[in-house]
Amino acid sequence: MRSLLICLILAISFPSITNCCFFTPQWKMYIINGTPDNILMHVRSKDDDLGKHNVTSNGYYHWSFCDRLDSTTTFDAEFWWGQSYDCLEAFAKLARRTCDRFGGIGFRVVYCYWQLRSDGFYISPVNVSFPNPSWAFSKPWGSGGTLCSTHIVWNKA
Repeated sequence: MRSLLICLILAISFPSITNCCFFTPQWKMYIINGTPDNILMHVRSKDDDLGKHNVTSNGYYHWSFCDRLDSTTTFDAEFWWGQSYDCLEAFAKLARRTCDRFGGIGFRVVYCYWQLRSDGFYISPVNVSFPNPSWAFSKPWGSGGTLCSTHIVWNKA
């Protein structure tokens, strides 16, 4: 009877254990399209290519992951909006600094939100209506940066 009880407890808790990051937080990243048009985006890290996604106006794309123990996980994103192109470090130092208020300890979930607006890219640790002081302006459209010049630019097609 005792063995059956232990098996039942393990069976119930197994799904929550597999979704837990033990030594680092689990990150839940959201990119929200706050423009009036569809945006094509491509998100990838060194280890994972999350593919291209067409995000409608007021829609979003999200993914989750566990950071590496040495905090070197990064995700890059490319965006095509009409004739505009830009790229962004969707998860790197800025996202850690802006969204993780407790310093990288595990057994918890950290949410981080990017919002693409007509004037540029905004980041926030909370998903609140725009405009709000929680949204910090990151950069304008078309400003490029080191990501655009040092990474392979994928074709829109």
